[in-house]
Amino acid sequence: MAVLVALAAGAWLYVRGALPAPVPPAAGPFGYTDYAQALNHVRPSGDLDFKGLQRDRAALERFVASLAAVSPHRTPELFPSPEDGLAYWINAYNALVLLQLVERYPEGVASDWFGRFYWGRTWPVGGERLTLYALEQRILLGEYADPRVHFALFRGTRGGPRLDGAPYQPEFLDAQLNDASRRYVGDARNVKLEDKTVRLAHLFEERKQDFLAALPEGRGGNVLQFVWAFLPDTCEERPGCDTRGDLDRACGPDLDRCRIAFVPEDTSLPDAASTAEQRR
Repeated sequence: MAVLVALAAGAWLYVRGALPAPVPPAAGPFGYTDYAQALNHVRPSGDLDFKGLQRDRAALERFVASLAAVSPHRTPELFPSPEDGLAYWINAYNALVLLQLVERYPEGVASDWFGRFYWGRTWPVGGERLTLYALEQRILLGEYADPRVHFALFRGTRGGPRLDGAPYQPEFLDAQLNDASRRYVGDARNVKLEDKTVRLAHLFEERKQDFLAALPEGRGGNVLQFVWAFLPDTCEERPGCDTRGDLDRACGPDLDRCRIAFVPEDTSLPDAASTAEQRR
């Protein structure tokens, strides 16, 4: 019995990222230059040139290695503001997802059962051995609680939030998070109005309480209120998209006249090569 308890405790510490990790000497000043180089392989569509990134993976590996030496937890003097810390954790999460995909290419997230992609491996980050699950749940959502973060986290799937072509920077973080939210909500694959039904991506169901908690008092418990805030006013950049006005007219001033239908996420790999093949 004691052995089972010890194993269960160890597994819990592992998944929650509560185990220590060795801290190597920093190779130099911490920064996002190497990560930015890796992101040059992100296409405007959000798909990735994985073959090109595999050839140029050294920069991504250097950035991931640099995470082991510093973090807002271990070296808070390097991350004096909440924006510094949040930018670090978002970039760390996205880089770890990206490197794991590069290492296992052409397999993607869907090849792992029970979401093992997110909890089956730990990474040394600032003296902590973190799973992707721990980084997201305990740190990004537990310490910062900004629902826009959901739209900034790259989950390695075509149906999830797209990877941006540049690192998140503390001085531009608020604008970047707003851009990520507008990009996701403005995509018809994630938000689509059909008569009196609004089809929403599964992410809005999975993280519904986070979105509702961000609504001002008195706005009610309708996730469409959060969606409305990031819909475009016009469709000049995305012809055929749904706008705030469309939602108002179809769903009423309180957005309570529409039915919400949640749609499953496309878990295929956002591979630029497969997209090009489909277009031939």
